[in-house]
Amino acid sequence: MSNFCPEWIFGVCSALTAKEFLASENSLNSVARKYASGLSEKYNEIKFEELSECSEQILQFLSEIEANDEATNYIDRYNYRRVCFKANGAERKISGVFSSALDPIKEKEYQIKNVTKIFRATIFGLRNHTVEDMPPGWDILEVEELDWFGELIKKPTDILDNF
Repeated sequence: MSNFCPEWIFGVCSALTAKEFLASENSLNSVARKYASGLSEKYNEIKFEELSECSEQILQFLSEIEANDEATNYIDRYNYRRVCFKANGAERKISGVFSSALDPIKEKEYQIKNVTKIFRATIFGLRNHTVEDMPPGWDILEVEELDWFGELIKKPTDILDNF
């Protein structure tokens, strides 16, 4: 069945998994389970292990660049770029008249290697001021067009997923 998750959504969820792990008492796997479960309701099954592995690589990269207290800020800035812009730099229109950027796609485009590559490139671009940065006060939760995806982001991680 061709009902795959768009790559940018998988990338944002991987980054959000890393961010929530850093900002909470939850395990990385429990946060990954939340996103995998929510995404699997809309798309072909996404295993929490995929999100967890991708998030681990994002965290490893942030450690390599010694992001420290700026780690969650880098994740927010990456998410801004992924939510608001396509890979080619064009502005992303989340909802359109006939389709939505949240709609499933026909072929699996996301791969952990590619998501982490895009994350690294985005952070390097932000640090070198070669890509547009997040405007002050931008919050992914305030992007109205995110519909069910915004609700998934707001959903608290189930404490039972820690076990």
